[in-house]
Amino acid sequence: MPDVFETLRVEAYGPGGGALILECRTDNRDRTIAQLRQVVREYGGYLAARGAVSYLFNEVGRLTFPRGTDAVRVAAVALQVGAEDVIPAPLEVLTDPIDFDTVRAALQAAGFVPASAEVTQRASITVPLTGDAARAMVHLIEALKDLKDVENLYTNVEIPDEVLARS
Repeated sequence: MPDVFETLRVEAYGPGGGALILECRTDNRDRTIAQLRQVVREYGGYLAARGAVSYLFNEVGRLTFPRGTDAVRVAAVALQVGAEDVIPAPLEVLTDPIDFDTVRAALQAAGFVPASAEVTQRASITVPLTGDAARAMVHLIEALKDLKDVENLYTNVEIPDEVLARS
């Protein structure tokens, strides 16, 4: 009998109150949740109820462009075909997920090839972390990404570059 996989969306809070959304694909729901619970607790966090974290995020289409791309021209094309926002540095175009393919196609037709293009979760409110909480969150994120069932991880934390460089 072939393995039957299911998709799980698990919400958690990490050290310092940073929010996490974990998208997992698993053939054993109980094992995956137990692993997530163990790892999150190890770094000072806890699993949260459904909806406790997800309201802090919005699903968006996100296109990023290499340094040196003409932001004014990208904005003109993107906004004309339905993009919601253009962030100049680093250059990002944000869209409603429904408009994502249209905006991407229009930008590519105009000669702007994105460095990355995805529909993702974007935090509506960020939580700046410093010190021990920031270091613990970095280690928690690394440990979660190492779990085989975790496919996507989203967080709303801002961690200083110097903490990231030392981790």
